Amino acid sequence: MVHRDAERHRGRRGVNAIRIRRATAEDRDFMFAQAARLAAVANLSWHADSDVLRFQHRFIATTLARPEAECSTFIAEGESAQLLGFVHIESSTDSVTLEPCAYVALLAVIEAAQGQGVAARLMEAAEDWARRQGFRLIALDVFANNQRARAFYARHGYLEDSLRLTKPLAEKER
Repeated sequence: MVHRDAERHRGRRGVNAIRIRRATAEDRDFMFAQAARLAAVANLSWHADSDVLRFQHRFIATTLARPEAECSTFIAEGESAQLLGFVHIESSTDSVTLEPCAYVALLAVIEAAQGQGVAARLMEAAEDWARRQGFRLIALDVFANNQRARAFYARHGYLEDSLRLTKPLAEKER
C-alpha cells in the first residue's frame, strides 16, 4: 500500500510516499524506541515520568507478545524505507455486548512525520485488518490529556464511550 500525499504537503518538508507493511522482528527496536514519545504525551502529573516510561515498555512488550493469529502490527515507511510509525491491532471483546471486536493497542508516529498522514494510513491498515477478521467494532484507549490524539480519532469517526478517572490519595490528616 502506497499513499501519495505530495500535493497536500507541497512546500513542506515531509513524507511524499507512505508505504504500509507488516512488521517484522527487525522492527522491534524501532517500536520500543517509540516508548518515550508515547510516555511523554500521557502527561500524568501524579506519576513519575520514569514510571510512565516503564509502563510503556511493559505494555509494548506484552502487546507484541500476543500470538500472531490474534493480532497484527503494521509499519509505515517513507521514501528510502525510513521508519515513520507503527500500529498494533488485536482481537478483543466489547465491554458492553461482549462480542468480539478489534482493539488498537498501540499507535505511534515519529515526531518528524507527525501531521503528514502517517497515523491516518496506519489506522486505515488497522481498520482493514479488523474488517477482514469480520469485526463490527474497533476500539482503542487514549490518554485523556492527549488532546491532539483525541481530536485525530474524532476526525476519523471514533466516539468516546468511557473515560477512566484517577484521584491521587493523600494521607488523611488526623
